Amino acid sequence: MRGREPEWAAILKLLGTAADTTANVVLVEGEPGMGKSLLLAEAATVAAARGTAVATGRADELGRLTPLGPLLSALEESPAPVAVTRSDFPDGPGLLMWLAERVRAALERRARPGPLLVTLDDLQWADPATLMALRTLPSRLASHPLAWLLARRTTSGGGDSGLLFDLLEQEGATRILLSPLDEETVSEVVADTLNAAPGEELAELAAQAGGDPSLLLALLTGLREENAVRVGSGVALLTGTALPRRLHAAVRRRLDEVSARTRHLLEATALLGRSFSPGYAAEMLGQPPAALLPSLEEALAAGVLVVASDKLAFRNELVWRSIVDTVPAPVRQALRQQIGQGPPARRLPRHQRADGAAADTLVLLSLLAWDEGRLARGLELAREAVELPGSGRHPQPRAVLTTMLTDLWLLDEAETVLAGAVEEAAGQPEWAAEIPVLRARLDLAAGRLGSAIEQAEAGLTAAGSLGVPVLVSSALSVLGTASLRAGDLPRAVRYLESDLARGVRDAPPYARLRSELTAGRISEARGGAASGMSSLSQVYDALPRHTGALTSDPTAAAWLVRVAMAVRDERRADAVVDAAEGIAWRNPRLPNPSVAAAHARGVRERDPDALVRAMTEHTDPWARASAAEDLGVLLGADAGARDLAVSSLNSALLCYGSVDAIRDAARVRGRLRALGERRRHWVRTDHPVSGWSSLTGTERAVCDLVAQGVTNRQAAEQMFISEHTVAFHLRQVFRKLGIRSRVELARLAVQESVRPDRRGAS
Repeated sequence: MRGREPEWAAILKLLGTAADTTANVVLVEGEPGMGKSLLLAEAATVAAARGTAVATGRADELGRLTPLGPLLSALEESPAPVAVTRSDFPDGPGLLMWLAERVRAALERRARPGPLLVTLDDLQWADPATLMALRTLPSRLASHPLAWLLARRTTSGGGDSGLLFDLLEQEGATRILLSPLDEETVSEVVADTLNAAPGEELAELAAQAGGDPSLLLALLTGLREENAVRVGSGVALLTGTALPRRLHAAVRRRLDEVSARTRHLLEATALLGRSFSPGYAAEMLGQPPAALLPSLEEALAAGVLVVASDKLAFRNELVWRSIVDTVPAPVRQALRQQIGQGPPARRLPRHQRADGAAADTLVLLSLLAWDEGRLARGLELAREAVELPGSGRHPQPRAVLTTMLTDLWLLDEAETVLAGAVEEAAGQPEWAAEIPVLRARLDLAAGRLGSAIEQAEAGLTAAGSLGVPVLVSSALSVLGTASLRAGDLPRAVRYLESDLARGVRDAPPYARLRSELTAGRISEARGGAASGMSSLSQVYDALPRHTGALTSDPTAAAWLVRVAMAVRDERRADAVVDAAEGIAWRNPRLPNPSVAAAHARGVRERDPDALVRAMTEHTDPWARASAAEDLGVLLGADAGARDLAVSSLNSALLCYGSVDAIRDAARVRGRLRALGERRRHWVRTDHPVSGWSSLTGTERAVCDLVAQGVTNRQAAEQMFISEHTVAFHLRQVFRKLGIRSRVELARLAVQESVRPDRRGAS
């Protein structure tokens, strides 16, 4: 326990008070190799020697499939872990409640004869059910002689286990951070292992372990095994320069925790030096920076890489050297030749490659965090990136930050960030093309539908000519959503079926899923819930790994639940609620995720209290209207709550009207008519007596639908009016245009759509 005296004292204090009924908790965390597992093992040994019962368990990556697996394995009588599969028990909350009760009862039973120490290691890989149980069990079992020793690996962003540790510490738990060993302690470990003080060269080599105890011991033991050190006059001297095989094996075990793709990336970038620019690494590998994002995040989470001031660096020099040494010589030679030459058309001077690298890295990490539902972390990283000099590559830090702020309806800050982006975009075509798309998203959030459509069309034209799938995807999402809300379903369908929409599949998940959500909304509006579900399978199936669709719209989770329930797919409805609540749990300081989760839960469980909360706490007026409409529908099913239902629907109608959501307002008026309430929805405007300009807004909507070949009944369903009313408006259209058939109407509609003053609306 060299260098861990203060930490070990805290452990001994825990063991000394294990018999007290105070639910003692000690939290141990640190980077990989810092000795967390050794500390827990030593604590278990000492506790057993003192007569304290011990239950030990650990989480692993595959164990995430088993709810409460670490706790169940720790508390079983037999040494083999219990295999729990969902197929053996009722699915859903019933299984988790059964398992949680089993864990609680086992803990009480094991602590009844005397004090019990529970040690759980590697909680960074624990399943959500285990983390939720550890959130409550220490306080629920405070009356029992129970001590808890919990350990996790620190990762970038903290993750769910980090949030658990924060909450337990706030409630009085002792927190221990195992830091790298200092220089003096490293020398003591060398002396302990080799029975001699290190010579100068050996001391320098030992320092390359970076204070990592596990790598240091692997190095020293390997050197001794291979006779690469000799002792003379009480000093240990190096006799060779090669790293020992035992160290290479230790590094390989650490790299085995990451995917093969990430390992290959580390092998390639190691040849760039101990630190490297992610942008140049992408150039060398012939990929866009965004393609490296998952591997970079994985390497950071595994503790292999760290963010330096302006680039990424290998955390540990021994790890870096080992990776370089174990790359086969022919491969190493080919990669070094490629580094020396670089892609001829794209290679930049070295000082330019370094400039902006840190911003690029932070942007990529922020997008990954956002896509995984770690919104607060994504927002933090994006704000940091904006403060650094940019590289000129896409995506731009200000664009990413503006999008995130808009999603969270922090519109004032989004406006400020966007204002600073306009000047920055000068002379950069991709960046300049993104400005109107960002403006369109802001206009849509603020309810300025006409401006949103105009800006998004400008951005779509530029993005299409530049061939940037991410911008095309964002522009089409805005155009489809704004057209749908404005009551122009034919326009929304045209965007959905345009040639540009086919290229959206090349966009990364965080952008593609937004487009797929919009496509699902349009399909549902066009053909009902079953049609919408056929377009949404990727959105549902991506949960909970990719949650970008849920964060792009405050009502997305509630709407996805509603569609799933309409086709009686309760499994997918529950998956959406779980994902939404997971986002809220990961972001306790952001109010919107919690409200969105309450809205989704209210729809799923038909809970009026949850819907009232959503109706009052949503910051987005359209989202408030949606929650009010859901509440009105729920109350409308109860004859005794008719007045409350009408009141909720009136609130929805008012909110939809405030953001010009014509189609949604029409739907609510239909719901009110079903309750015996009628609301006027027209305004008196002076029109010519004939020709296209004589048509009212409703008549134009009827024209658009009929010209597309839909029947009067289908048009009535789309417009939330009766079939008789559609027929009346159609007769008015025929009279004003001087025609007698639908064929003539379709021909005139096509002619009208290609007139110069109408092309922007086509």
